[in-house]
Amino acid sequence: MILKARFGFGLDNLNALVSKYMELNGSVKFLTCKGICSNTSEIVGEQNEIMFLIGFIAGLGIHNLENVQKV
Repeated sequence: MILKARFGFGLDNLNALVSKYMELNGSVKFLTCKGICSNTSEIVGEQNEIMFLIGFIAGLGIHNLENVQKV
């Protein structure tokens, strides 16, 4: 299953967090993009990887997740 998650911060912040995540977990296939609303970003990937990434971001104390849905 493929999921899309939207976060309440800009694309630069999301890409930096994805880089940190991949430093610890190895290469992962994600597609990131700027969100439609201002100061949001979105990421698309396989279900397990998106859920692990969400947990990783929350573990850093960042609680800006706005939405997760199937693609």
